[in-house]
Amino acid sequence: MEPSAEDDKRQTSQWYDLYDLLADEMGKYGTEGIRPAGDFWIDTDNYGTLQHKIYIRNLELMKPSVIKSLQYLLRKYSGWEIVYQVSVPGPGDAWPDMCLIIRSHEVIDFLQRQFFPPDYQAYQYDGSRPPTAVEMTYYSQ
Repeated sequence: MEPSAEDDKRQTSQWYDLYDLLADEMGKYGTEGIRPAGDFWIDTDNYGTLQHKIYIRNLELMKPSVIKSLQYLLRKYSGWEIVYQVSVPGPGDAWPDMCLIIRSHEVIDFLQRQFFPPDYQAYQYDGSRPPTAVEMTYYSQ
């Protein structure tokens, strides 16, 4: 069933509201910028889904406390998720694609920590789980 015009309007409104909240929250931890000098970048394209994508260029933003703060923001946005994509310039250019899918009630952990510097390899997230086979296929597209 196709979404109604009202569904589209609600998604758009929530997308912009959540974008602003994410920008404020992430700004507490680093500097936003599309260029590699930024610590993160929030994708500004709304594809009509219940999803935001944040590219992480500074592994300090992978701390469990940051992830927990984003989960807290999502509690008022039923069905929404954040694709938290690792995108570290330099050594990260040779790393495989990896991310966290952050939802209000869980974190789907696609990280391959063996590529991270030792200080970041032990990070664990409350409520996290590995992806299912279906999720591996869906999120790797």
